[in-house]
Amino acid sequence: MSKIILPVALSVLFSTSAVMAENFSTVEYVNVIRSTPSYSTIQEEVPSQKCYDVQEQVSSGGTNNDVIGAVVGGALGGVLGHQVGGGKGKTAATVGGAVLGTLAGQNVGSKYNTPSSTTYQTVRKCENITTVKTRQVVDGYINYAKFKGREISVESNSALKQIPVTVTYSY
Repeated sequence: MSKIILPVALSVLFSTSAVMAENFSTVEYVNVIRSTPSYSTIQEEVPSQKCYDVQEQVSSGGTNNDVIGAVVGGALGGVLGHQVGGGKGKTAATVGGAVLGTLAGQNVGSKYNTPSSTTYQTVRKCENITTVKTRQVVDGYINYAKFKGREISVESNSALKQIPVTVTYSY
């Protein structure tokens, strides 16, 4: 019987050792040795206005002889056309005379259309422009520390003084 008891006893001993093995975890705080900012590039559209002065020609005191010529020519052409023909041809002659008289009167009137003086004035003109500006912004920090001879790093929104490290012990 002793041959059977020894192996069973050893088996029970090893089984209870495996069941009795335990783990536990703890959080240790490690001091940060340096923090470096990380950057992002952003682009912004900036609206603005560009203004400048230009000289523009201004006419004053001129006559509108071409308009007056067109009206007078149309009236005279219509009267003369009405004198020609008879019946339905009289209507066509009146309309045709008015059209031709308008064109002729406008042509003659424009030859006598002279402005009395030409001056220049300064006019300010502006145009809207958009400029794209690029800039760097801090979007976080990389925090470095030494833990058990190795360098570790953690990213965060701000520079940290310590980094929490979870350590698990088994026995």
